Amino acid sequence: MKHVVVIGGGVAAKGFLEAGVAFNKDTKFTFVRDCEKSPVPCGIPYTFGTLESPYDNTAQDKGLIKKGVNLIIDEVIDVDVKTKTVKLKKGEDLSYDKLVLATGAVPFVPPFPGKDLENIEVIVKDLDFINEQKERILAAKNVVIVGGGFIGVEIADEVAKLGGKNIVIVELMRNILSAAFDVRFCVEAETLLREKGIKVLTEIGVTEFRGNDKVEKVVLADGSEIDADFVLMSIGVKPNVELGLKMGLNGDGRSGIIVDAYQYTSNPDVLAIGDCASKVDLITGKPSGIKLASVAAREGRIAAANIFTKTMSANPKGVTSLFSTAIDNVYFGATGMTHEQLLRENIEHEVISVGTTDRHPETLPDASEMVGDFMFANENGKFLGCQIRGGSQIAEAINFLGYALQQDATAQDLFVLNYASHPMGTASPNKYLPHMAATQMLKRMKK
Repeated sequence: MKHVVVIGGGVAAKGFLEAGVAFNKDTKFTFVRDCEKSPVPCGIPYTFGTLESPYDNTAQDKGLIKKGVNLIIDEVIDVDVKTKTVKLKKGEDLSYDKLVLATGAVPFVPPFPGKDLENIEVIVKDLDFINEQKERILAAKNVVIVGGGFIGVEIADEVAKLGGKNIVIVELMRNILSAAFDVRFCVEAETLLREKGIKVLTEIGVTEFRGNDKVEKVVLADGSEIDADFVLMSIGVKPNVELGLKMGLNGDGRSGIIVDAYQYTSNPDVLAIGDCASKVDLITGKPSGIKLASVAAREGRIAAANIFTKTMSANPKGVTSLFSTAIDNVYFGATGMTHEQLLRENIEHEVISVGTTDRHPETLPDASEMVGDFMFANENGKFLGCQIRGGSQIAEAINFLGYALQQDATAQDLFVLNYASHPMGTASPNKYLPHMAATQMLKRMKK
C-alpha cells in the first residue's frame, strides 16, 4: 500500500486529503500538525466577538479520521529525501511514497524596538493560544491593531462588539484594505469603522513600542504616542519555507516553494500546496503574493488529482484576488485587479460604476443599495476585475465574478449571462450589476 504524508493541518492539507481519499484507493494517508486543536482560519476574527468561545471555531478532523486518515500531533524536525523519511520530534519516523508540504505562512513582524514586550502578539492558528489571547483582549482597555488588511479590520470590528474598548487601527498605506480596493470602497469601510468608534489612522507607520515589561505606548512616525494595553500585529505573512529549503527544494522566503501547474516541487516525490507554495498572477503572469484559504483548498484538490500521475493541471495556473468581508453587516467583495493596479501595469482599461437595489420591488423589507466598479480592457472588453458593496448576497456574487474572471469572460459574456432572479433574494433581472456594467462597456466600445 502506498503511503502519502502531509505536513500541515490547515485548509490546504484538508482540501488535499478530502480529494485524495476520494481519488485514491489502497493508499494510506497521514497528516502531521503541531497543535491539538486548529481553528477555521477565516473564522479567527469572530472568536473575539461574535462567537462565545474560540473553541466554537474548531476545524473538525473527525470526517477525515472516519475515512481512515491518520492524524499525528507532533512537530516535524527533518525530512530525509534520499530515504524518503519524515522525522518527528517525539522520535517517530514516517516513510513515504509521496510527501505533501502544507506548512502555510508565518506572521511578518518588522524589528521594531520593543516588539518583544508582553501583550504584543500576532495571530497564531492554535485554538489554545487564541483562547488565551482573547482573555488578554478582554482585560485590555486600549487595543491597537497594526495593519489595516482584512484580518486587522475584521478583528477591530469584532473587538468593538465587546464594548468599553479604545480601538485604534494603524495602517501605513493610503487606506485600509487598499491591496484589494480602490479609494472609494476603502473610504466607505473606514467610515463604517469610525461610526463604531474605532479610530483609523492611515499613511503613518509605527516606529517603536514602549513599556515596562508590558506594552504601554505605540510610537508613530510623527512622534505621537498611542496608549496601548494590547497590540495585535497584523502586517502580513510570509511563506513558511524553512523545511522545504532545508530539503533542498527550489524556492525562497518571498515567493515560496516553487511548484508547477500540478503542484509538484523540484523533487518528483514532493508536492507543495497553500501559502507555502509559489503562485503567479492570473492577469499579469508575474509572481503573486496572494494567500487565501480558497486558493489553498484549490491547490490541495489539484495536488490530490496528481499525487501519483500528472493528469490534471491547474487551468488556469494563475490566481487572482477574490476577497469578501463584512463591517457592521455591510459586505464588501473584490476580485481581479483594482484601477490603481491596472494603471501601474500600464493596462488600458475602462472603469464602469453601477448601482442597483438587491431586492425587487425596491419596497420589499431589507432591500438595500448594491454598488460596484467593474474594470474592462479597452482593446477587447475583457473583464479584469471588480469591487462591489452591499448586503449579504455580495459574498456569493463575488465568487461568481471571480469564476467569470478565471474563464476570461468579456463584457459580451456578462451581457448575455443567464441569471436566476427572485424578489426576496436578488436584484431585478433587468438591474443585475454584471449586466448593467457590461451594457455600459459595450456602449463605450461601439463609439
